[in-house]
Parts: sequence; C-alpha cells; structure tokens
Amino acid sequence: MKKSREKIIEVAAELFHKMGYHQTSLDKILEESGVTKSNFYYYFRTKEELALTVLDIRIKQFESEVVSGALGESHISPKNRLLKLYDRVIKFHRVLKCKGGCPFGNLAIEMSDVNDKFRERLSQFFTRWEKAIESCVIDGIEKGEFRSDINPGSTAGIILSQLEGAIMMVKTHKTIDSLVKGTQTVLKLLEAA
Repeated sequence: MKKSREKIIEVAAELFHKMGYHQTSLDKILEESGVTKSNFYYYFRTKEELALTVLDIRIKQFESEVVSGALGESHISPKNRLLKLYDRVIKFHRVLKCKGGCPFGNLAIEMSDVNDKFRERLSQFFTRWEKAIESCVIDGIEKGEFRSDINPGSTAGIILSQLEGAIMMVKTHKTIDSLVKGTQTVLKLLEAA
C-alpha cells in the first residue's frame, strides 16, 4: 500500500500534466489521492512546494531514463543514440494516446512568466538536455557520421526545439506523425555526405 506522500505526488503529477498547475486545485489532489488536508500539510507546506517536488522527480526520472538512457550510451553510434532518444519520446506519447503533451514544455509555457522557481528549474533542465544532445552531435561529427559544417550547439538547440514543437503538434492533432516525420528529417539533415 502506498504511503500518503507517494499517493499525493502520484496524483498531483498526473493532474498537473493533464490540467496544468493553475487548473489543479489542492482539493482535487486531496480528493483523488484520498489524503486529508492535515496529512497533506504534514508533507508539503504549499501546492507550489508539491509541484516543485513533482517537477524535480519527473526531471530526475526523465534524465535517467531518456537523456542518459539514450544519449549517454557512448557504446552505440551517435545516430542510434539520437534515434533512441526520439524512440523513447515517441513511445511516451503513444502510451499517452497523444494527450497531455510534454509535462516540462506545458509547465514552462504556463509558469515561466509567473514563477521564477519553476522557470529556473526548467531552464536548467532544458540546458542539460541540450548539452547532452550537443555532446552526441559533436561525437557524430568526430566519427564522420554527421555533417562537419554544422554548429553542434546551435544544432542541439534546433533538435530540442523541434522535439518540443513536434510534441505540441502531437497534442494538438492527436497523432504521432509530427514526431515520426521530425525524427526522419532531423537525422537526414545531420547525415554526412
């Protein structure tokens, strides 16, 4: 049986992803988790503290499973590392049936202009993700797999932006096509002649 803190975090993560931070009330979290208000306040001072905890957990999990789990595998080729990254993102959105979008992108759009705590954590997360992509691109250039006339930093920024934009299209059009086509296009553009 899950402890109250775990139930609160699990329910809050799902609701924040589905409804957004502002649209998710503390009462809704308590109702769906079956936890009392006094029990909630034993673990968290505010809804914001809960949301930041959820964000930190999601970031740690994503970096471990997706970023390091795909881009950090230096024993496979850079192209295959990027493919693995895209495959994991595509799988995530297939499981969600193209609903919800990117939990990080959604939160960045909703909170970056109104709360610096969220903005700073998300900025640091996206920067680390971009740097991991950049390292993969550099490795691909050095191994002759990717074009040598591209700037690795700029290319990493474009790849991350393309991924986040494609996820928005997945959510909007309710089809995985933009992620699949984006994967093919990005890899084709990177290919060494």
